[in-house]
Amino acid sequence: MGKFRRIGTLLGSSALVLGTMTLGVSGSVIASAPASAAAKFTGCIVLDTGGVNDKSFNQGAWSGAQAAAKANKAISVKYLTSNSSADYTSNINTFINQKCGIIVTIGYLMGDSTTAAAKAHPTQKFAIVDSGSTSKNMLGLGYRTDQGAFLGGYLAAASSSTGKVATYGGLNIPPVTVYMDGFVAGVRYYNLLNAKHVKVLGWAPDTAGGKGTFANSFTDQTAGNTITTGFFSQGADIVFPVAGSVGLGSLAAAKSAGAGHKVLWVDFDAKATNASDVAAGWFLGTVLKGVGASVQNAIASAATGKFKGGAYSGTLANNGTGFAFNSSSTSAALKSKIAAVAKDITSGAVSVDPSTYPNTTN
Repeated sequence: MGKFRRIGTLLGSSALVLGTMTLGVSGSVIASAPASAAAKFTGCIVLDTGGVNDKSFNQGAWSGAQAAAKANKAISVKYLTSNSSADYTSNINTFINQKCGIIVTIGYLMGDSTTAAAKAHPTQKFAIVDSGSTSKNMLGLGYRTDQGAFLGGYLAAASSSTGKVATYGGLNIPPVTVYMDGFVAGVRYYNLLNAKHVKVLGWAPDTAGGKGTFANSFTDQTAGNTITTGFFSQGADIVFPVAGSVGLGSLAAAKSAGAGHKVLWVDFDAKATNASDVAAGWFLGTVLKGVGASVQNAIASAATGKFKGGAYSGTLANNGTGFAFNSSSTSAALKSKIAAVAKDITSGAVSVDPSTYPNTTN
């Protein structure tokens, strides 16, 4: 696990704001990064739906693979795109047949397919993003994104003019709802410290897991627009979509609603993916997931013979999650407060469990 604790040096020097990652390249079915003639090791990425330029975790994973190839000229990388869940197993098998040095699958929904493949091919190295599944030949890359989302929730609550903010997910699965839990916890913590009553629409965590709003997709931008427009009509002015490219529908809804409506982005810094819209003021910030660096490290370790199966957990402490400020309207004082909160989360002084704090909006 020690090699994965170096993730912070790959992502940036701050535990709060991760550096901008290199953008991925476009492609249709299969694509690869340029490789030198000396390349002898191939890292292979099976993307989830949404494509390589989803401005979210697919794009982050591919940027990490490209970084591995750039850092070590003996490494070449390529990817296959999944158009639906029916492609997961066939894409994995394609890469097994191509004798990839490591196969990295992107997303919780690939857990069963990846686990089955790892069991059937014990000498093939695997890594999987957003899954706790592990074995001797499979590394599970998990992320405590509730920690980063807590910071986003605090900022959203402090920045709201209406006293209402909202969040929704792509699918009701743990890698999505962990963000939503953290967001609610951050809002509740802000309310507790400041005697406020900012309300969260779209997600109500409870001991059974929680209830809320989901687009049932990571690609349906129309659904994202409809859901977000509904939140705005209920008085919310900041929306946090945890739904991959569905969130671009939220951006469209904010633009339609006009000034005063903002989006909190997820996974991949909006400054890198939507620079013009950040400059125009539509984004408040980004809750970051260190997918790129963890994928880079998995490929690099496999290429150098240091790969070990098991579990990696990305936290604020090792820059596996974090937060980037995207709005010029956020004051220096508020940024400083959120930096202090991040330190308290890292030390354990502040919990990111929403049940820790009273719901003052009922």
